[in-house]
Amino acid sequence: GKSLFIDVLTGKQPLKTGTIKYDFSPSPDNTLYNNIKYIAFRNSYGAADANYYYQQRWNAHDQDDIPSVRELLGETNDKELQRELCNLFQIEPLLDKKIIHLAGGELRKFQLTKTLLSAPRVLIMDNPFIGLDAATRDLLHGLLQRLTRMPHLQIVLVLSALHDVPPYITHVVPVDKLQVGRKLPREEYLSTFCFDTTTLPAEEIRRRIIALPYDGVNYTSNEIVKLNKVSIRYGERTILKELDWTVRRGEKWALGGENGAGKSTLLSLVCAD
Repeated sequence: GKSLFIDVLTGKQPLKTGTIKYDFSPSPDNTLYNNIKYIAFRNSYGAADANYYYQQRWNAHDQDDIPSVRELLGETNDKELQRELCNLFQIEPLLDKKIIHLAGGELRKFQLTKTLLSAPRVLIMDNPFIGLDAATRDLLHGLLQRLTRMPHLQIVLVLSALHDVPPYITHVVPVDKLQVGRKLPREEYLSTFCFDTTTLPAEEIRRRIIALPYDGVNYTSNEIVKLNKVSIRYGERTILKELDWTVRRGEKWALGGENGAGKSTLLSLVCAD
């Protein structure tokens, strides 16, 4: 019910009964569109333009019309705000990059900068940490913490996991089965949180997946996946270089690496995307 609740707050879902009161002062504009901005994330590239596909990052002939960060940020009348945001998010080195070449953390920086240039009173972020590695999550936490100190800006994070509620959040509104609970201070919410005993912990789910039986499966080959001297290069940037990788019957692999290291590109090869 979290998404429905946000749709009501942003005016996307009209109310059948009841009323919502907004106070966007000191903003002279009282419209929802200009004062409430919403960013949804599905994965590390989930909020990018839907017209761009992931492998397009490496296909030069498909990129002629792809805009740069500078072009997408555009011009603004508030040069002081622009300088403040560019300094806060360290945007200067990204300005001439194509939008589809941004790594996960860089994309978050761009999206926050572009959204905040419109000077909203409320910024709503849905799953802001999804798809990010540990280092990039820490970076985003630092940026969001600095945003909480900006005057006249309210931050709302839409989260699914208890451990994602960061220390700089002051209050939590629980939503469950289309019911909105009472607003609680963060510490009070965490101290009274009841774990759902009907749901398996993530560690137990991982253990059961690893323990899945493979007996009786009629494999025709001992080598399920085999890559031999695979290289992927875009311009001057090498994504994969002479990679040898073999996945044999019954093996269980984990791919590790920071955002932009090439994990998704490698999996795209394996899945024939």
